[in-house]
Amino acid sequence: MIAPDSAAALRAERRFDLVTAVLIGLIAVLAAILSVIQIGASQAGTRADLQAARLAADLSARISVSAQADDSALTAQQTALMLGIDATSREISGLQNSDDASIALGTAEQSAFEKLKAALTATSATTGGAPVDAYTAGLLKADTAQLLVELAEQNRQVDLANAANGREQRAVLGLSFLALSGVLTGLAAVFREGRSGRISLSAACAIAAVAGLLALLAIV
Repeated sequence: MIAPDSAAALRAERRFDLVTAVLIGLIAVLAAILSVIQIGASQAGTRADLQAARLAADLSARISVSAQADDSALTAQQTALMLGIDATSREISGLQNSDDASIALGTAEQSAFEKLKAALTATSATTGGAPVDAYTAGLLKADTAQLLVELAEQNRQVDLANAANGREQRAVLGLSFLALSGVLTGLAAVFREGRSGRISLSAACAIAAVAGLLALLAIV
């Protein structure tokens, strides 16, 4: 017949073994979950970082090329306008001084101004058209509204990358806690039922709970 004290000790040892086994299984499950989260978050963060970098480069190219196109068009229009002003000044001066040569030269410059203005208008209307490829046309014809839309998307990708990196860091931290919990569980299995074993097992359970919380935070 088993003594009551021996029976109680045997039941306590069985409970201890059961808790240890359950904790080991929980650690294994959490490790698998956190590993999947860490890998997924890492891949998502990499994709978002690459997309944000691509959009930043595209924005820079659009701003630079469209600004150069606008500056070139504005410079040409200013040149044409100066020609028109000079033509008008020559015609007025010729009329005031009865100088037929100045009038004729002013008229010729006025005609050249009208032709140049028409050519510039036609050129501006066809900027980014055939045979320019679609990407180059998009660079040339980029306007403020399009740039703002692309900037908003680039910022969204940066936010996605930051969120994914945060999930990855929480998953890595959770795996670190699980490793510590596994070590403490091993110590508890060595110490068995007793003060040292119970302390090790309790600490392992608490740390595993923290790892589980980190897994939840990494998911949401």
